[in-house]
Amino acid sequence: MKKEFKRLSKKTRLLLNHSEGFDVDFKRDLAGVKLKTLIAFANSRSGGTILVGVEEYTSDEGLQRGRIVGCDVGDKGRLQVQNKALSCVPPISIQVFTENLNKLPILRIEVPSGAQKPYCSPSGEYTLRADGRNRALQPGDMLQLFMERESEQFLHRFKHAVSKLEQQVGVMDSELRSGVDQMIDDITRLDKDTAHILNELYGRSMDLKRETEYSKRHDHHVERKIQRLKHGLDHKYKELAGRMDDLNLKVDALLKHLQIEDPLCRRAREQIIEMVRMIHEKDNPDLLADFTDVIVQIYPDIDPATLIGWVNEALVSAPANETSH
Repeated sequence: MKKEFKRLSKKTRLLLNHSEGFDVDFKRDLAGVKLKTLIAFANSRSGGTILVGVEEYTSDEGLQRGRIVGCDVGDKGRLQVQNKALSCVPPISIQVFTENLNKLPILRIEVPSGAQKPYCSPSGEYTLRADGRNRALQPGDMLQLFMERESEQFLHRFKHAVSKLEQQVGVMDSELRSGVDQMIDDITRLDKDTAHILNELYGRSMDLKRETEYSKRHDHHVERKIQRLKHGLDHKYKELAGRMDDLNLKVDALLKHLQIEDPLCRRAREQIIEMVRMIHEKDNPDLLADFTDVIVQIYPDIDPATLIGWVNEALVSAPANETSH
């Protein structure tokens, strides 16, 4: 930051056109810069400026203004002012600028409003700037300064806590969305696997039916074998149904929460309609009647009336068999 100016800064020119007040003070030399003035500005809400090398005079209009008389701007004087500020409790941070070097040099001392109010002298003297003068800090003023400092610290901590909370909520939201997407993918894969198993079971059931009819024509002893195979198939149906019950509870809850149509019912309806059309093309009423019994076992979680309705729907929409022409 630039510390020296050959001419007067805009801020200095503005301050010279006003009288001494709560935010500006004029001093002829550095000896006039008192410790209590630095403390008074640091304890104020907006801080203040001390113009050294300036005296106050009354203009022709009867107004108090500042007039440049110049002062010593050497390093020794500047260091003395800095040391005064650092001797305060707690130390005050100030900035010293040199201006008007081409004519009568002056010092502009900026004293910001402190963040650790209240400030005092090493001897414990508290002052506050008011109406162009320094006055002692009253108990009420002291309480207000403490409250302002605590409120600022609380606001800072609160903003920090809110920022961390927003970050955590953002992470949780991202993880939740990712988890839901993964769950939907798992359900889709499960739907495909289930459809594959059901198709395989239906194919085995048809094979068993054909084997049974063939065996009855050749050897009645094969009936026992068929019964054992059928018993084993029924056991597999029951085992699969038990596993599907647990899965259906979880899937139904998720579908209800996400307001998604049950993909299993939709897939079952499409499969039944497709298989009915295939059987209808073979023009075999007995096979169709057996198929109705089979699908009731394959889809135990779907109402039989609904299954039969799907079968009838498929029969109605199925094209007429070519053999009927």
